[in-house]
Amino acid sequence: MAVEPAPKHRCVRQTFTQTVYPQTAMFFHHAPRCVMIRPLRLLFLAPFSQAAHCPGLEYAGDLARALGVPLHIAAFTDLHGAESAGPAGAECPDVVRQSVLALRQKWLKDESARLQEKGVDVHPEIVRASSSATEFAACAQRLEADLIIKDMQARPGQAHCGLSPQDWEFLSVSPVSVLYVQPGPTQIPGKVLAAIDMEFQAKEGDSDNHSIIEAARRLASACGAALHVISIYDTDAPGQGDLSRFDVRKQAFDDFARQHGIAREHRHFIPGAPANAICAYLQRSAYNLLVIGAANHHLLPSGIGLTAEGILEHAGCSVLAIKVPVAAAPIKTTAPDSIRHASS
Repeated sequence: MAVEPAPKHRCVRQTFTQTVYPQTAMFFHHAPRCVMIRPLRLLFLAPFSQAAHCPGLEYAGDLARALGVPLHIAAFTDLHGAESAGPAGAECPDVVRQSVLALRQKWLKDESARLQEKGVDVHPEIVRASSSATEFAACAQRLEADLIIKDMQARPGQAHCGLSPQDWEFLSVSPVSVLYVQPGPTQIPGKVLAAIDMEFQAKEGDSDNHSIIEAARRLASACGAALHVISIYDTDAPGQGDLSRFDVRKQAFDDFARQHGIAREHRHFIPGAPANAICAYLQRSAYNLLVIGAANHHLLPSGIGLTAEGILEHAGCSVLAIKVPVAAAPIKTTAPDSIRHASS
């Protein structure tokens, strides 16, 4: 199936908008007052092993309809991989591969038709490539995606879902932000939590925190959801036991949240270890979506922040990881077992 050409750019006056440069690795980007823009482009990635029931695709369709933007579906099918060859000696490999392709095409056609009946502008495509992190990233760049949506995977023998080793690798190389959908009943956000880092704000400025809040705001607004903001006072950091420093940091958080129009009752400033404190707060609250920066001032070799990595392991809800620029961050692919976990 051919990829639909991008619509012609148009000039729109607004102070905060999504630009035509997905290579900036940001879901949203501060732009000049008059900029050339196109509609936000969502991309759902369906790996070869994608099950018939797909909460992430349902979620992506509902989100695209709420935002009023097109949804691209990339169904990966590796016709030369082991999964397409069939058991040894069963049939001619070419016959098996063609059968696999036909089933994949039928799945994509049926799912696309179902979404179109709900009013979603769907652009489906079979991608004949392996379901690898590098192929996912290449597909996102080719389609000029602004936001990627993908299912979280169930883990054998574990009660909770999380990111697979492939997901970790993909998040480190993805050119844009990634929304990982928690399995279960499909539900677009009704309550959104944006997590910001006031320590990073104090050291590096506020552009990353602005990007996180504005991305969360746009999604919350489109879905009619309540927007809350959380920041953690890291009690494990050197010198953070000083109560006067806590008060100063809390005041900065309140000022920042107030600038973004966040009501006082929707602001949450909590002491503790960042990843553990956020996960504990999520467990006792009813949030549908957490929005975080994928990188912060404590970077793993993969370019993923320690706090973000710990949260993604135990969030318990869908998570949007915003890819924010990181100065001099060593972005590279690492083996899955080399990733350290922030939560205990």
